[in-house]
Amino acid sequence: MGGENVIVQWTVDSAFRFFPLVEHEEFGLTLHPFDLATNKVLALVGRVEAREWVDVIGCHDRIQPLGCLAWAASGKDPGFGPAAILEHAGRSARYPQSEIAALDFEGPLPDAGELSRRFRAMLEEAREIVPLLPVAEVGRCVLRRDGTLFRGDAGVLREALEAGGVRFHSGRIRGALPQVRGS
Repeated sequence: MGGENVIVQWTVDSAFRFFPLVEHEEFGLTLHPFDLATNKVLALVGRVEAREWVDVIGCHDRIQPLGCLAWAASGKDPGFGPAAILEHAGRSARYPQSEIAALDFEGPLPDAGELSRRFRAMLEEAREIVPLLPVAEVGRCVLRRDGTLFRGDAGVLREALEAGGVRFHSGRIRGALPQVRGS
């Protein structure tokens, strides 16, 4: 009104990413799903809201196991190692059904108790994964030899590490695609 302006800030981009931005047909440039997932994991350290917690469960199911996400997320915030991220995340595993019901879901409303049990199982798996990864690679994205995101539990990871089937990808300003080179 009367010459006043309103500035709406939709996002703040630190520019440190593991992967370049991706084009979304409706939203334009967006974070790569992996970078969004690592940001969600870091949110569990500070701003703990039910939606972040539910989103991390989805990221674990669809993108990469929580242990690998926490491993990489520590590269975005060097003040928190993967074990510290998981410790803080463990404190957020309890939300009442009323808070879950206040969120929007595409399907049926999930049960808060079931979500909590799933999250605690994810944490246990993550606590098995983190010590298997080489300390020299902390803060880096865990990939398969072919450059795709690693998916698997601690047993699968152990076998892949022993067989040389795992690579690590560093984040950087504006992200970068991993380079796959012959052995």
